[in-house]
Amino acid sequence: MKLLPIILILLLILPVKAEILEVCPNPYNSKAEYVKVRCNSTCTLSDGEGEFNLSGGTHYVSKNATAFFKEFGFHPDSEFKGRFALSNENDEIYLYEGGKLVDSFRYKNPKKGLIYFRESGEWKTKFEGWTDFKPVSDYVEGEIILTPSNFVFNADTIVSYTFTTDRYVRGNYTLYLDSKPIGGIPVNEMEIAKRHETHFLNSKSYKFFHWKFGLKGDDVVVTTENWKWDNLGFIVHFKSHRISEYLREVLRHDEVYSSNPGKVCEPKGFRSLGGVGRTYKFRGNVTVFVLPDYNPIYDLMRGAKKELYVMAPYIGFKDTEFLKILRNKSCKVRVVVGREDCAKFLEDFGRRNGLNMEVWVDKRVHGKMVIADDRAVITSANFDYYGMSRNREIGVLIEGKVVEDLKGLFDREKDFYVYPALLLLSLSVLAVYIYFKRLRAS
Repeated sequence: MKLLPIILILLLILPVKAEILEVCPNPYNSKAEYVKVRCNSTCTLSDGEGEFNLSGGTHYVSKNATAFFKEFGFHPDSEFKGRFALSNENDEIYLYEGGKLVDSFRYKNPKKGLIYFRESGEWKTKFEGWTDFKPVSDYVEGEIILTPSNFVFNADTIVSYTFTTDRYVRGNYTLYLDSKPIGGIPVNEMEIAKRHETHFLNSKSYKFFHWKFGLKGDDVVVTTENWKWDNLGFIVHFKSHRISEYLREVLRHDEVYSSNPGKVCEPKGFRSLGGVGRTYKFRGNVTVFVLPDYNPIYDLMRGAKKELYVMAPYIGFKDTEFLKILRNKSCKVRVVVGREDCAKFLEDFGRRNGLNMEVWVDKRVHGKMVIADDRAVITSANFDYYGMSRNREIGVLIEGKVVEDLKGLFDREKDFYVYPALLLLSLSVLAVYIYFKRLRAS
């Protein structure tokens, strides 16, 4: 223990390695491109054609200081000099200190607004304007409701990608909706929006505002559905002051993305699958998170040792991370998807890689869920590039006994609605029996 103060002092006085910390070669405003570097002493930044010197310290260096300030809200330390410039297609930059090359970074075809940044020694990416809201956990009592359902929520806030029926919501609530959903805003959504304070959200930072949740005081609903319970999906309902305040804080920030609604399309109808899904009561830890700020889904899948279950309407295989994780799995894997092409591809993939994997199709599926051993995530995010990387989404990580109950949804021998259906059939038979018995008596 006596060595600890000495180690801390050494860490403070020893120089940190000079390095490139951030690169934004293709910002929304092309004049605002920048590099962030840290130098211990005088260092040289070069792109192989031009170079310039920087003093010791951390520096934001931009192509145009005025454009940088308008784009990011603070002033850079200096501007590019000489022939130094960042190509929007591909380039490599170098950092020299004491005449020696100490760091370099290469990029290729960056998307508009993409920022490369270093975290814990690794290069990662984010887009301009992304927030950094950390997940929030609480111990709660609640329920997980399988849809279709007759669940009605008395709300003060409703958040959804689209909102085409208000039959399942009561109260004087504020709406937060995507301003440019695929295909346009349904006209029935526009009619509902006229009766409520409504924020249509649009941002270069996110592809879609695809999240779905509701609030009433400390009551929280996180759902996979667009507030109409006509698909096979999930509603997670519980009470938590901590999580409610967290989600309200995110919304207060995202009001900066309020914009005019986009084009209006034909009304969207409502279908009924018949039957009512079961309800799972639970008590345990939940962690609510918003994407892309925090996304534990792939890490959860990687950590599965005994069982990995996935439910999704479809999977976008261009985002190959999903396949990379499956390829290394020796545990039992079960996947339920809503599309035949996804199921066929996964079956062939599992066979080629010798996986212990069962795959089947249920065209009712719209909910997204992952179960890894004793933990489960229910989320609005689709398993594709935009859902995992570019959309505003929401998810809830659930622990406790209820996870074992949810695994029953992946038992092919059972149907999701078998018990309610049997009950309904029994009641119908009883009603018919009573009717004919009274008819004879009369």
